[in-house]
Amino acid sequence: MKNNILASWLSTLLSSPIVSTIFCIIAPYYLGYQINFGYFILVLVSIFFYAFLPFSSTFIRIIKRHDDIYISELKERPKHFIAGILGYIISAIIFFSLNLKYYTIFSLTSLIIACITLIITLRWKISIHVIGFCTPLTLLSIISNGLFSPLLILTPLLMWARVKVRAHNWLQVFAGAGLGTFGTLFSAFLLEEFLI
Repeated sequence: MKNNILASWLSTLLSSPIVSTIFCIIAPYYLGYQINFGYFILVLVSIFFYAFLPFSSTFIRIIKRHDDIYISELKERPKHFIAGILGYIISAIIFFSLNLKYYTIFSLTSLIIACITLIITLRWKISIHVIGFCTPLTLLSIISNGLFSPLLILTPLLMWARVKVRAHNWLQVFAGAGLGTFGTLFSAFLLEEFLI
């Protein structure tokens, strides 16, 4: 019983909206932005596109007190990608037009990972939760020159938690960790070659 409670807490604390929000707050600092009014606007805009919009359907489920906030049914999952994918496209256009190249990379990387996840999700229940943890943390590790990469050791804890609460099996969480980490690394470095 205690293990289930711990697993539930870990699932919440290491969820993508929380990790993405932390990423949005810290990222501008490591990109060299001065802490001023523009910094806070950038933080708020990026939180909207990276931490709120992709998970808006989950927040709606929480408000409606829906029991299954993690959307366990495979057939229900694809429609919940719409807001996030549209948000990543719109944010990429906005950031590109403002010459915010790294934010353009963040948006396009998130878009690539979301589209790959959606394709997989049509047939198989890969762990979106683990992907959503690894992607922003990997991006933060890249821009901080590896400073935050030790936090990726929390990934196995989250994987254990998702298996413990019976949301996924081990193969699904390993696949999520692989896509979230290595898919993000590959996409971000490839995009950096073209945009920076």
